[in-house]
Amino acid sequence: MPPTALLRTVARLLAGLGASMAGVANAPAATIPTGATFAVGATVQNGCLVAGSPGQTTGLVFGALNFGSFSALSAGIQSAALGPSGGSQALLQCTAGTSVQLTIDGGLHALSGQRRLSNGNGYYLPYSLVLSTLGNLPVTPGLPIGVNIGSTPQPLPLQGTVLLPGLGVAAGTYSDTVQVTVSW
Repeated sequence: MPPTALLRTVARLLAGLGASMAGVANAPAATIPTGATFAVGATVQNGCLVAGSPGQTTGLVFGALNFGSFSALSAGIQSAALGPSGGSQALLQCTAGTSVQLTIDGGLHALSGQRRLSNGNGYYLPYSLVLSTLGNLPVTPGLPIGVNIGSTPQPLPLQGTVLLPGLGVAAGTYSDTVQVTVSW
């Protein structure tokens, strides 16, 4: 192509480009919305924690049942409510409306489903546990029981009774340890 023809072609292209640009410059500006929305949300899940120790999940002490001291000749039933152990007691706190299940095992010395205190020398005292908030409902070893634990920290609602036989019990300190599992 001769140089003159090349220049004419370039000139036509530039003229066309200029006309295109003029159309863009004269086009009306797009309207940008000034009001827009976006979604905001959260999910609160049911759950429980041990008040004062939310990160601890094992080795918790929910208190102690202290039946007190009595004569080896005493007979009858002695009752006690779950209270602090060594000055402290773990408290439960749950999300409002959470369905909570407590499962309490038979303890270290149970025999045929009967919880027993042991003096460590072959003597035992049978005892039982009840949930005080459910009309003293018996707590069967290993069987889950639904309880209402509210959003205010509270101790486990347990009471116990020990049967004092009157004769045949050796003097000494009797004890047991039970495992509590809280699920929801």
